[in-house]
Amino acid sequence: MSDLFFNKIAAAGLAAALGFIGINKLAGMAVHAEIPSTPAYSKYVAGESTVVEDIPAPFPQAEWIAGIDPVKGAKVFKKCTSCHNADEGGKNSTGPALWNVVGRAAGTGADFSYSSAMASSGIVWNYEELDGYLENPKTYLPKNKMAFIGVKKPADRAAVIEYLRLASNDPIAPLTEPAVIESIEDAIETVVEDLGTESAIDVVDDITEDAVEEAAVDTPDQEPVPELDEETTETVDAIEDAVEDVAEDTKDALETAEEKVDDVVEEIKEAVPTPDE
Repeated sequence: MSDLFFNKIAAAGLAAALGFIGINKLAGMAVHAEIPSTPAYSKYVAGESTVVEDIPAPFPQAEWIAGIDPVKGAKVFKKCTSCHNADEGGKNSTGPALWNVVGRAAGTGADFSYSSAMASSGIVWNYEELDGYLENPKTYLPKNKMAFIGVKKPADRAAVIEYLRLASNDPIAPLTEPAVIESIEDAIETVVEDLGTESAIDVVDDITEDAVEEAAVDTPDQEPVPELDEETTETVDAIEDAVEDVAEDTKDALETAEEKVDDVVEEIKEAVPTPDE
């Protein structure tokens, strides 16, 4: 077999490869997408939420007033009888006796050894102080001795405090109406008094910012799909067109190469003698 035939095969393969490379180079020169230093849009990333201090509603609220019931309070107080009693003339136990406790200064019950936290607290057991303390004693007054998880329902606290109010030689006046902020102006004034002017402004800004962020996201687990600007859209379209053109040209080049290889093979078959010749 002549060396000429092998040279033809090699030349056909080389021509196909060069054609494919040339098409890619030309496509790259024709369409060149420049990557901007600043993206046309940025991916939404949920930042850390701003901690906004909760402003408690004024005491007492309607739910609390509706819960005032000394009969129910006597039942709630059964949780306390392992350490306290509220009987007139009752003795101290693990905890102090609670006759006349409502309206009394904290840590001043007779003949009981109070914790230094309680004795030095300066608390007077009015409705609001008792409500806060009974909700969570350890949080309300750290390092006090009472090992009690607390009364979680406002209505239950209202009931037991009313029961204790009546456990007295001279009960203080009852609460009958919930506290109400009369107007939005009063509400703003309350926030400013509690936080100070600058902190109140920060709270309003944080709430507004959170509201805007929530409105921009359809659901907590779904990121918004940004819209591309016109220039970016045109660039993407041009790249897609170039890819389609390169794919079409590559297909044509491969078909041409296959045809050349077929031609060379045919020439080889014709040049090589068959066994019958």
